[in-house]
Amino acid sequence: MRAAVLRGPGQLSVEVVDEPRCPPGGAIIKVVACAVCPTDIKMARKGQRDLTYPRVLGHEVVGTVETSDSAGVAEGDTVQIWPGIACGKCPSCLKGHDNMCSRQGIIGFNRDGGFAERMAVPAEIIAGRGVNLVPEGLDPIVATLTEPLACCVHGQRMASVAPGDKVAVFGAGPMGLMHAALASRAGAAVMAIEPDVDRRNLALRMGAEQGIDPAEEDVGAAIAEWTGGRGADVAILATPKVRADDELLRAMAPRGRICLFSGLPKDDPMSTMDLNVLHYRELSLVGAYGCTSGSDREALGLLATGGIDLRPLISRRMPLGSIEEAFRSIEERESLKCVIDDLTR
Repeated sequence: MRAAVLRGPGQLSVEVVDEPRCPPGGAIIKVVACAVCPTDIKMARKGQRDLTYPRVLGHEVVGTVETSDSAGVAEGDTVQIWPGIACGKCPSCLKGHDNMCSRQGIIGFNRDGGFAERMAVPAEIIAGRGVNLVPEGLDPIVATLTEPLACCVHGQRMASVAPGDKVAVFGAGPMGLMHAALASRAGAAVMAIEPDVDRRNLALRMGAEQGIDPAEEDVGAAIAEWTGGRGADVAILATPKVRADDELLRAMAPRGRICLFSGLPKDDPMSTMDLNVLHYRELSLVGAYGCTSGSDREALGLLATGGIDLRPLISRRMPLGSIEEAFRSIEERESLKCVIDDLTR
């Protein structure tokens, strides 16, 4: 079968590889579509902490079950896959925090992923309720965005986004746009902070009530004016170009929550802030990494019921042989999301 195999940084190629074997208690899916995540591009260019080689990339996967060795998965079903491979037994898993599993594997990182004609689904994913039936009527192409939306669901839960909140979303790439739509649906007011005018305008169409260009406006002053001087209840950093620093702390309302949603560059992760501001204003600083299997199921439900429409984010549908073009299109900001939906050519 054909697959996009990464053999080292800068060594991605579409190759003919052996068919995967069905794991005991697991399944084999024929991949219908797999969306490109910026993390895929980062891994292909520079590597990543959870990545092992050689690796078939791709973790935003929808497919049809061809072979099943589990009563929990039926052949012929079209399914969306949560990419975490959790043990189900460690303290994190037992608390429902399976994205923090101490022995976690990840599809497309240290197990072969969805940029291939077929993919093996480990028994642990099925046992952990990570194989989700795509409801009738939901376009499988749209369903590939379940996992990134689930990351936003998880991030907003960590930041306790609530009705009536003023939420400042920094960055209007695909994740920032999902955050804007999700927070707006929750009854929060959203300001999108993004230099690209087209992405800023799309944020307005997807639920933000204001959008500002940080190159043209003072962000702190704009947030103060928007909130009547109180500050933002929530700040979601959906870009690595924005830091949690004193300027951001001063832009927050009392008991405001700052969500470090986007990872920072490995060679420049440090930031300095006055922790007295955090103390006296009772601010919270939280991280958000990936998504739980529960947030994945919630995200799929939102897409299935039309609670959130992510179709505007799908810029291009492309064959596997054009995966490098898809990567470049995203890197050069020509596309938001590219979906590989023909794995045979």
